[in-house]
Amino acid sequence: MLLLSLPGFTLILALLFAQRADILHIKEQDAIFYANQIATQQRVEIADTQQLLGHLAANKALLTTSKQPCPQLLQHAKLLNQEFANFGLATPNGRVFCSLHPLKDPISIADRAYFLQAIRTRDFSIGEYQQDRSIHSATLNFAQPVYQDEQLQMIIFAVRQLTNWSESLSHLPLPVGTRVMIADHFAQIVAEFPYSDKSLGRAVSEDWPANLSPRATILEDESNHHHVYLRLPLHQPQSELSIYFDFPFDDALHEVNRQFGLILLAFLMAVCFLIWLGRQQLRSTLLLPLHDFSEAIGALAHGKALKLDQKNMPKELADLAAHFETMAGIRIDTEQELNRKHAELNTLINALPDDFLRLDKQANILDQHGLRVTGRRTLNDIFPTHINIRIKAALVLLQEKPTTVFEYAVKEKNQSKVYEIRIHKIAQIDEAILIMRDISKKKQQEEALNLAALTYNNSSECMVITDAQGYILDTNPAFTKVTGYAQHEVIGKTTSILSSGKYDPSFYEQLWRSLLSTGKWQGEIINKRKNGELYTEWLTIDTVYDEHGEAYRRVGIFADITDKKRKDEQLWRQSHFDELTDLPNRTSLKKQLNTLFGLTNHNFAVLLLDIDHFKDINDTLGHYYGDLLLAQIAQRLKKATESVARLTRIGGDEFVLVYDHCTDQTQAIELAEKVLSVIKAPFTLADETCYVAASIGVALAPHDGKNTEQLLKAADQAMYKAKQLGRNGFALFSSDLREQAEQRILLLKDMRQALCANQFVMYFQPIVTMQTMEITKAEALIRWQHPTKGIVSPAEFIPLAEETQLIHQLGEIAFTQAVDVLKQTQHFKNKLQLSINVSPVQFSAKHTTLLAWQGQLAKHQLTPDMLVLEITEGLMMQGEGRSQKRLTKLIQQGFAIALDDFGTGYSSLAYLKQMDTEFIKIDKRFVDGIEHNEEDLVLCETMILMAHQLGLKVIAEGIETATQHELLKQAGCDFGQGYFYSKPLPVEMFIDHLNTRNKQA
Repeated sequence: MLLLSLPGFTLILALLFAQRADILHIKEQDAIFYANQIATQQRVEIADTQQLLGHLAANKALLTTSKQPCPQLLQHAKLLNQEFANFGLATPNGRVFCSLHPLKDPISIADRAYFLQAIRTRDFSIGEYQQDRSIHSATLNFAQPVYQDEQLQMIIFAVRQLTNWSESLSHLPLPVGTRVMIADHFAQIVAEFPYSDKSLGRAVSEDWPANLSPRATILEDESNHHHVYLRLPLHQPQSELSIYFDFPFDDALHEVNRQFGLILLAFLMAVCFLIWLGRQQLRSTLLLPLHDFSEAIGALAHGKALKLDQKNMPKELADLAAHFETMAGIRIDTEQELNRKHAELNTLINALPDDFLRLDKQANILDQHGLRVTGRRTLNDIFPTHINIRIKAALVLLQEKPTTVFEYAVKEKNQSKVYEIRIHKIAQIDEAILIMRDISKKKQQEEALNLAALTYNNSSECMVITDAQGYILDTNPAFTKVTGYAQHEVIGKTTSILSSGKYDPSFYEQLWRSLLSTGKWQGEIINKRKNGELYTEWLTIDTVYDEHGEAYRRVGIFADITDKKRKDEQLWRQSHFDELTDLPNRTSLKKQLNTLFGLTNHNFAVLLLDIDHFKDINDTLGHYYGDLLLAQIAQRLKKATESVARLTRIGGDEFVLVYDHCTDQTQAIELAEKVLSVIKAPFTLADETCYVAASIGVALAPHDGKNTEQLLKAADQAMYKAKQLGRNGFALFSSDLREQAEQRILLLKDMRQALCANQFVMYFQPIVTMQTMEITKAEALIRWQHPTKGIVSPAEFIPLAEETQLIHQLGEIAFTQAVDVLKQTQHFKNKLQLSINVSPVQFSAKHTTLLAWQGQLAKHQLTPDMLVLEITEGLMMQGEGRSQKRLTKLIQQGFAIALDDFGTGYSSLAYLKQMDTEFIKIDKRFVDGIEHNEEDLVLCETMILMAHQLGLKVIAEGIETATQHELLKQAGCDFGQGYFYSKPLPVEMFIDHLNTRNKQA
């Protein structure tokens, strides 16, 4: 009977254990059900928070808001979500610039972990227990980064008061006696139910058993009460929050234990009786299956699943074998999943650009990953000494400061690198993870952004940023300076606030058409300042497009060019009008003439007027009176001619009248006579009365000129013809004048080429002593050996050379060759004195080489008295000017002076006495007639006598016969020059002639 009962007892005991396990399992499942339901509800609330912050961050109104006050968007969010105590915005550096709850002092959240995590992960983040500095209460904060064009713009944060959260837990449907706690990732309690006398923020370990597995666990407390403990994460993947559940389990457990005790007692009594029976069946029913289990466990340890033979096992063991096989399959699948996750984690770490170190508190490297750290044994092998010290200090302070972030710069391979170091404590152990990130490019981008902001805020050009419809979003300081509008006065308004009213709607329609079609517009526009003043600006508008190619922003850059426009107008007037007379100037004249020449079959005349002897007015009365006279002449001429001609002043004392629609010379002559008549009337200049006259040149178009330059040149030539005819009159242009001018231009061109080709040479004509016929002097005469025209007379090219200043180069040629001849004749018995002609232009020019001749003679051991400088009477009449001073200086240097062509000019005896002149030269015109004209002989005798009385010696020019020689000799003439003695000779023939005469002597 007992043997038959033993299976029954055994079955009852197994059922009891199964029942107890089922009851415990059901209770555990109830606890898990309640836990999951509550956790799901809390997850939904967190997800709602994440979704709310995500929507706020994506709202464009948040991006376009100014720094103060907070946008209405946050106000609405707070009204709709009463569980939050505050919303706010912070800059990327942590400065809170917007808080719905009033702030007493500025605050920064740069040290808050949730803020740093949001920036690091670029995603929604959950904080930890903290005393919030905005509402001054225990809170848990949430953060969401706000990006624009991949650039971090701000952080939006939400503040949930912990007392509010704890109160919300009290409304949950929980079994009696259940405790619920929500903790942050530092295991600090942030909400609980029921309420406790202990403060929030305490460690979970104070109220929760340590070292529990993540699954539901049944434990007995100090009061011998049993509880089901369960912890679930509220947010993935970071798991910032966890929820802890404590369900009471005593009632169910006591009933199971009572039943279990009774059956167990009966079972033990039966066991004692049945032990001996059990030994018989032990091997077959237990040991063999256990052996199979042992082998299966061994195989499972090596990751293999071994099939158990359940047919030869008791039912219980067979069930156990089935469960074991299921467990083995789950374990192998779990291990494979863990291996896959581990591979994914390794791949993720390998894909990140950061380097990782796992360190203990003594700064020993426990693990490493990354190119910069792999293979390095100590921190000294990776970081500079000062950074190594800083890392060790952070490791020492891990308990007080679990997170440390800093940057450092270093030079690597001639490149500046910046690294970010992040040290995070590993929870529950004294180890830390060090993350090393290269942020060099990020720093460069920040520097570029700072530079762009610096340029924007300090640019002298005005900048305004609008949306696509033209509503102003931002302006720079230069905008306020130019327009007078402060930034807050224009933000949200359209740019039409600057409209001047100067343009009709079509102008702005064209502007917008250009913006919509090309995205750009540029031009000059008149706008209005805040004070109503109009100003001119040069405006450039460009469009910024979004990723879809739609207009996103418009950027306007403009500069105030009002002063520039005003100055341009002044410059234009200065360049087109004469300041003294307010008449159009030469530039205006040319434009007018060009316009007239552009008309078909159009006739007009040009009268060029020059005031006769105007220089005398400036020299006697002064330039002030000269300017007054010019102004009055302009007024008088304008009044007399404005009905028929346009008057311009082209410079100095020259005026031009453009007589439009003048068809013949008669009309032009009538106007010229009218002008001369007007000019003749006296002019009153303050207390002075002046009388002036004018010379007028008349040229008709298109007959006298096909273009502006030709016509003005023709009028100028006609004006000079009028002056040659005695001034105070007019002359009409003729083709002869143009031919003369063209010949003059050709002659000047040939002369310049002749100077380059050395076509100018010196001829020397001996000068003899009248009594002995000895050659004691010679005159150097310049000749032009033209390649096609032969010898060109000096009378043709000397006046042109003087006018064009080429006389200086001719003078240097004469002086240089004279010096060469003097050097070659130094060995002659009779010393030779050479005469060279010096032009008045050489004396009066601003720059001359005359005063350097003494030094050049000294270089060749020659003295100034070996040269006689022949000057004309005109130079003597220039008084005490520049020419007179230079002449005096040359005399002081020792040069002899000869007055050429004496008797043909003014022949002032006073100047002869005043200047230290050694010679006078009687002109050939007086010498030619002394054989047949007694008056000429008397004139020559008188000039010789007068010169001797003044202590001067006389040289007679142009002696061609013996009779002329004798008559002048008898009159007492000192020296003679002419073809009677010798014609002008080239240098070589002259030297040979002197050698011959020297040998004969």
